[in-house]
Amino acid sequence: MTEQEAKNHLYDLWQNGEIPNNFTEDHSDFYKAVNYTKKNNRFDYEEFYASIAIIKFGIWQVESDALVGKGGHDYIIECSRFWETRDYNGHLVWDWLIHLAKKSWINKENVKDLNTAFFFCQDYFRENKPKNLPYVSTAQTLNIQQQILEIQDEMDKSEIISKNGIVEFDSERMLKYRDLMNNIKYL
Repeated sequence: MTEQEAKNHLYDLWQNGEIPNNFTEDHSDFYKAVNYTKKNNRFDYEEFYASIAIIKFGIWQVESDALVGKGGHDYIIECSRFWETRDYNGHLVWDWLIHLAKKSWINKENVKDLNTAFFFCQDYFRENKPKNLPYVSTAQTLNIQQQILEIQDEMDKSEIISKNGIVEFDSERMLKYRDLMNNIKYL
């Protein structure tokens, strides 16, 4: 099967609703799927994903070059980026775990899978670790992450949604969020 034939086959599956509606050329795995289809002369969605995953933790899938969150949309962390840090009020922490804690689709139920996948990747892709990386506090990272998730839960309780399904923000609610974020406790 040629590359164009594989693309056409995937397009037909997409049009017939046999693969997710976001599985287009913009999808992070589209070209992997094209190569899979060329090689196998067919495409099986479940078999395809099982073949590219090294290991899975909930919605998080470790692949040969990245960690991919498969929660309705793809969220990709390239294998060279697991050692990015940020200064959080004088504490050096793992940036991705703080950044993702602020996403609406990360919560207390699935954050453990994220953390497990992240630390697995730091070990699995260790050849990418910068040699001059200073000490980064995993304990402080997880402490801050947990508090951010608690703040998100607290803010969700007071969320007001209009008749049109739009979240309404008022200045009082925004000030409360800022105050909660500014009062994170450190170890």
